[in-house]
Amino acid sequence: MQTFRGYTVKVVCKGFAKFYTYHRHRKIQEWKDKIFSTWISSFFCHVGCGTIISRGTLLQGWGEHNISIGDNTLIQGHCVLGCWKRYRTGQIFSPFIAIGDNCNIGEFTHITAINKITIGNGLLTGRFVYIGDNAHGSLSWEEAEIPPARRFLKSKGEIVIGNNVWIGDKATILGGVTIGDNVIIGAGSIVTHDIPSNSLAAGMPAKVIKSLENRK
Repeated sequence: MQTFRGYTVKVVCKGFAKFYTYHRHRKIQEWKDKIFSTWISSFFCHVGCGTIISRGTLLQGWGEHNISIGDNTLIQGHCVLGCWKRYRTGQIFSPFIAIGDNCNIGEFTHITAINKITIGNGLLTGRFVYIGDNAHGSLSWEEAEIPPARRFLKSKGEIVIGNNVWIGDKATILGGVTIGDNVIIGAGSIVTHDIPSNSLAAGMPAKVIKSLENRK
């Protein structure tokens, strides 16, 4: 049986919802994101017109001035952009992250570079996507007894992602990989090798399972 207090709270919330609708709530959140975006954009080397960097975005690595974002791109909430100019091991890097126009980066996406990550126009990602050109050390006896966070960062090479790529939820893109144009990466996939344009890839590691038909 519902208590009197619970019933009162329910009535008050319903009454408040008639004034403070969800649509109005979203508009207020959008304005907050615009204010946050204007502030945080001052730390990047370039942020294009119409681009929004949502609240909760975290910058790591002291290299945010080496990040460039094109026009009309949306970085959704709680993303991590790690452009590592220096690391706790004493290493110094010259990283660069370039994100193109009209991209939509899903919530909690993590992009991290000690080398270079180039993302073309029109990228769409799901949530919890990882795009990283570096790793904490390697599998070796010399590093086995060193805590991973204290190992030297290493990169297998830069990452290049083409235009109009769609990356599903929780996918991982690793260093030294080139993804062509018009590619779909299945949710949960781990990309360790190049993926050609106009293809669908999925799996761990990701493999091409379908190619776009040429109707010409």
